[in-house]
Amino acid sequence: MSKQPGHVRTLTGAASFTAALIVPLVFLLGAPAGALGQASAPALREAPDSGFPDKVFSLQLQERRALTARRLSVTENGAPVSDLTIDAPGAANGVVLLIDASNSMRGAPIEGAVQAARAFLAQRSQKLPVAVVVFGPDDTVLADFTKSQERLVAAVGSTPPLAEGTHIYDALIRASDLVEDAVLQRTTVVLLSDGTDVGSDASRADALAALEEANVRVISVGLRSRQYDPASLQSIAQNTGGTYSESASPAALGPLFAQIGARLSREYTLRYTSLLPPRTKATVRAVVPGLPAASATYMSPNLSLGERGTFDRTWIDRVILSPFLMIFVIVSVLALLSFATMTAFDVRSRSIRRRMAQYVTVPTEEESSIRRAEVASLLAGQAQKRIAGQEWWQSFEKDVELGGFRASATTLAGWTIIAGILASLVLALATQSLFALLAGLAAPFVMRIYVSRRVSSMRRSFGEQLPDNLEVLAGAMRAGHSLVGAMNVMVDSADEPSKSEFRRVLADEQLGIPVDQALMVTSQRMGSIDMEQVAIVTRLQRDAGGNTAEVLDRVVENVRGRMEIRRVIRVLTAQGRLARWVLTGLPLGLVVALLMINPDWLDPLTATNVGRAFLVLWALMLIAGSVVIKRIVEIEV
Repeated sequence: MSKQPGHVRTLTGAASFTAALIVPLVFLLGAPAGALGQASAPALREAPDSGFPDKVFSLQLQERRALTARRLSVTENGAPVSDLTIDAPGAANGVVLLIDASNSMRGAPIEGAVQAARAFLAQRSQKLPVAVVVFGPDDTVLADFTKSQERLVAAVGSTPPLAEGTHIYDALIRASDLVEDAVLQRTTVVLLSDGTDVGSDASRADALAALEEANVRVISVGLRSRQYDPASLQSIAQNTGGTYSESASPAALGPLFAQIGARLSREYTLRYTSLLPPRTKATVRAVVPGLPAASATYMSPNLSLGERGTFDRTWIDRVILSPFLMIFVIVSVLALLSFATMTAFDVRSRSIRRRMAQYVTVPTEEESSIRRAEVASLLAGQAQKRIAGQEWWQSFEKDVELGGFRASATTLAGWTIIAGILASLVLALATQSLFALLAGLAAPFVMRIYVSRRVSSMRRSFGEQLPDNLEVLAGAMRAGHSLVGAMNVMVDSADEPSKSEFRRVLADEQLGIPVDQALMVTSQRMGSIDMEQVAIVTRLQRDAGGNTAEVLDRVVENVRGRMEIRRVIRVLTAQGRLARWVLTGLPLGLVVALLMINPDWLDPLTATNVGRAFLVLWALMLIAGSVVIKRIVEIEV
């Protein structure tokens, strides 16, 4: 009984020796006859990262030799290729040994995996950098990319600890990160596992995307076990341009990894520029002196304006080729030409009437008849209506003049066009979006709102100053001044904009225009119904006489009462006006916040037709809601 353990060990050693002899025989007997007969023939295969016209091929030799451009002939359809370069193993590529260290590998499988890694390192070229990573639930880098045989042997000198979990996809992403950190152009991952992925945080799509980004191919090696599922390893190898192999036992891993190491150490990368026309079948031949020729075929792509080969279109290229930019440039040029034409034909200073209009209000015959009709209707006690029907440009010129701008309406329009063009370009460059070119369309609306607000501010100031000015006018008339004399006294003590407006009235009176008509013009300019009452009082004073000062006192009382009502209404509607701006600005602020946090969240709205339709509907409803609230809270008195 004491000799039985030794006898068992002898049988075990004999079995291992027999397996070591049988495994190579299995590989030899299982190989096709043609493969054995052409064992020394090179193999040429197009690389996954090959494009057009920049072609990349892998040349696999069966023996190591120094290969240069002079000792290699590469032709494409019989013609020598252009700009041929040859990368020897290790020149710009490397290998990552990715070994499964989960609990399912306990015992002989993990021992066989370590022996396989040592066999791979024994066959590799000394110029080929290798990294060793074991994975389970966590990834452990036993050795980063290095060419030192001592460091690599030390990394696989002992069996790594095992843990529960097989995170294949997480390990592939970690290997891709190592490749990017090492700045390698082409890398091969030799992946060994006895099962499928269990517990990875990343998905298979995430792993494939990381491998493609780092230009990594995967050679998958599966070790058969009870829980083994080859689907994951086969899919990864197929999608990355690698190969898949299976091992029936841990003992067969060593020869298999030795074969992979030898193959990668004799793999050369050929790069050249193809000069073939579109839609042409190409036959590439590589001839090494003393060896049979290796060949591969491909079809050149059809001619197109899209991205081809290694060409990477930048955002600037997309902007230049975009039809939106062409439309934007055409509209901008036409707008600038229109502005230049309007400026050239501005004849404001050539007309005596228009030059005088800069200082006084000189009504035309049509305006005079309209004003006389209005005064008659006022005298009859009918409701007054403002003059309407002016064109938008005439209205804008009038508002620019009322707002006290030093520049003319044409000048403001020109600067608005220039500001819109500059704003569009700046926003387009800042957001890298062609839709930002449409931002310039908001410039005219912004200028119109600014001018309107300035005019509204001046009219509001005029209305606030009117009661005090009328009291001064009534007091001067009680002191014995005539209406015009009292108005001169009032102008001397008035503030802007009342001073300028009543000074225009005095200038009109000096030119022979009745005071009531001049005051009616001021009423229209300032949008003041109260000034219409003053015009009526002056008309009655001119036609029938009477105590004008006392009538002006009644007018002042009415004006102050109406102003008090306006203040009360403004206080009562303050909440509604604030609600309008909050409800209008909150959705816009939310969109801006989403764009700053993560613009991809808005892709369903901007990248689909249904989303764009809902965006348009949202904008229309937002504008309609704001207008409705404005109409509700604005009460005319």
